[in-house]
Amino acid sequence: MSHVSRCEVTIEWGDCDPARIVFYPNYFAWFDRGSHHLLDALGLGHDTLIEHYGVVGVPIAEASARFLVPSEYRQKIALESRIESWAGRRFTILHQGFRDGTLLLEGREVRFFGVPHPEQRGRLKAVPIPPDIIARFEEDVR
Repeated sequence: MSHVSRCEVTIEWGDCDPARIVFYPNYFAWFDRGSHHLLDALGLGHDTLIEHYGVVGVPIAEASARFLVPSEYRQKIALESRIESWAGRRFTILHQGFRDGTLLLEGREVRFFGVPHPEQRGRLKAVPIPPDIIARFEEDVR
């Protein structure tokens, strides 16, 4: 188990489709927010990643979601984000949305730490995850 980052999302009118339930792409924007909150909480914001690791981005390689209970206009979602697994040059972040203790949705993002590609301008290259970054997440829960 690793550090859990929590943020609250209040569903606005513009987040909904004509049926007044959340238009599904908005969940992915909230997952992204949760990922950045998670990294920031452990001192791994963009400035630190650039200055200490040369990492210029933490792009998504894969994303998925399961929607269990619909959410509607003006409701609140408690979004929890945590590292689910580390795998070589990639890591998976699990996002879970709750309301009153009920699991509403679950999403996963597979991300990597990207540095400028040495041979292909404008592209990023995945680098091995620095052990001290993994340690920050593991130490936080002890």
